[in-house]
Amino acid sequence: MKIRIEKLGPRTDTNVAGPEDQKARALEYLGKRNNLEIACKQLAELLKIVKSLPELSKYFQSVELQHNSGSVQFEHLWTIFPPGEIVYSELFMNEPQFFIVKDCDAEKDSEESLGGGGGPNEVSWSMVAWAYDWDGIYFKRVPVKFKFEQYAGSKVISTLHCHPLKFHKSENSSLSDEMFRDSLENSLFERGERFTELCLKSKGSQMFDYDGFALSHGSGFQNQIEEDYDAMMRRFSSRGGQRNRERRPTNPRRIQGRVMVDFEAYLHYSPFPSNPGPMGSATFSRRDTECRCSICVANAALRDSQKMNWDGLKTRDHFEDLQFKLCPPRVLGYHLDSRTWLELNMGSYFASQIDGAQAWESCLKDIKELRSSDAFNKLQLLPTQKSLIKDLVRYHSSGTSSKPMMTDIIKGKGRGLVILLHGPPGIGKTLTAESVAQLAGKPLFSVGVSDIGLKPAEVEQNLEALFELAANWRAVLLFDEADVFLESRSSHTSDLNRNALVSVLLRVLEYYDGILILTTNRITQFDIAVQSRVNLGIKYDDLQREQKLEIFKNFIEQLKPDQVEQKDKILKWFRDEEEARDWTDGLNGRQIRNILFSAGSLAQEDGGKLKLEHISRMAKSTWRFHDSIKTVVDDARRRAEVGRK
Repeated sequence: MKIRIEKLGPRTDTNVAGPEDQKARALEYLGKRNNLEIACKQLAELLKIVKSLPELSKYFQSVELQHNSGSVQFEHLWTIFPPGEIVYSELFMNEPQFFIVKDCDAEKDSEESLGGGGGPNEVSWSMVAWAYDWDGIYFKRVPVKFKFEQYAGSKVISTLHCHPLKFHKSENSSLSDEMFRDSLENSLFERGERFTELCLKSKGSQMFDYDGFALSHGSGFQNQIEEDYDAMMRRFSSRGGQRNRERRPTNPRRIQGRVMVDFEAYLHYSPFPSNPGPMGSATFSRRDTECRCSICVANAALRDSQKMNWDGLKTRDHFEDLQFKLCPPRVLGYHLDSRTWLELNMGSYFASQIDGAQAWESCLKDIKELRSSDAFNKLQLLPTQKSLIKDLVRYHSSGTSSKPMMTDIIKGKGRGLVILLHGPPGIGKTLTAESVAQLAGKPLFSVGVSDIGLKPAEVEQNLEALFELAANWRAVLLFDEADVFLESRSSHTSDLNRNALVSVLLRVLEYYDGILILTTNRITQFDIAVQSRVNLGIKYDDLQREQKLEIFKNFIEQLKPDQVEQKDKILKWFRDEEEARDWTDGLNGRQIRNILFSAGSLAQEDGGKLKLEHISRMAKSTWRFHDSIKTVVDDARRRAEVGRK
């Protein structure tokens, strides 16, 4: 509805001021408090007159009747979304979320927004409401665009994908709608407290146990690392934000294990960085219609409606309750096991069995015991090697306030702890790295050649970025299968590229002050300069029979009595039977694990209890395959024997 006010009467003044003069006079007039109060009263009276006009009275009665019945026609959608209205929607994995209406557009929707837009002939109506989010440095409002396709007749307001909170209804709860909304608000307040707590975690305390569903945004790291984080934020802001359609999330999948909750890392290092960060199916608006002139900023009513003073906050010390309730249902982070960037669900909602109220349970749990030596104690290494590793790792000062006893002549050099693990596959190198991280109470941040690249021009930049991220997370950095970076440099021109890779690694290693573990299955020539930068090197040999028995026993002992049949018989078979010796001869620890895991799958199919026959079937099958390729494997092993020149 548009009302056009025509000329009300003849003008008597002869000196007509220009537009700028009129604006200045109006602002001066409204700037006086008494005049502003008078203007508001007069405007209210004018609205009463407008509503009472015969031409419009039926319209207002119709809209009021629809609202009272909880329904609305498409052409009247704008009437239920006044600026400042709290609305409800579910953009992230069907989790409830509150927004505040910013503005709306009653014209045909032709705006292209972040994340996609409608076609030129598409009839729709859009509304922009803002969520409250964290960008790694500041809490801020984020404009989200909600699009409504045209429909015939009336729709129940609570069935709209976005609707005012006051119309939100309970479908299953025994509570009244008002009590249900109150319980929902309480749950979102609790979730918001947890959200802000996670956002403000200090470096080195961002690792959590996670068990829930998440949206994946891929693995790896962006090729061109921004050197200046603030510059990246300004670049995104100048574009009105960025959403790359190629990085739309996959379907929700179950994620378990250790995760890093770190918005800044996601926005800085993920392969598809964006600002605002992704929020489920949210489409972020490009429009910036908010006036930031001194008059609007000083306007108390506008400030209260749009919460302009909520932007740029670095703490939650003076948060209002509503700020907590507006926080999103997800955090951004990184899954250490799968090496993927994720939108992590904050938690799940359920109806309380006591009163039917909405209750909330977090998917992110604080780790009760960061340091653990359980896995380390089960490593099949010499006692002297285990003792040395344990002492070096536990007393390494990286990421702590303690200072080393001695320092290099050049400040900042030589403070890292570099451990090299080399030997054939499947004998515990990766397990050692995982155990070391648990022992140190740190995340294990694993990277490979695919993350670093093989072009010297990009390797140094990528290595520095990954080392920086590992330092921020206070992580143990695992560089798996680092063969190409460890082999001896050559004077041949054909090897210049490889020489450059080794030189880059050596240069970056000099100033890394964290724990770095390098693993390799093969080194034909070990560069002497790399040797000088390694604090501890461990060569792994093939497992002895006693070590294999310990590995086998460690897995079997995990089983509960109702999961295994005749446990003692199984252990005796592996220890004493010639059949077991023959079938496991030449196998490594990983292959023994695979035999037991596969036998467990057979047991699940055969009633649920692990039996000796399940293990012997898989052991025999594995031995046959191993025997069929033994010649090829042995030749490869001989070529990969470590030699030093």
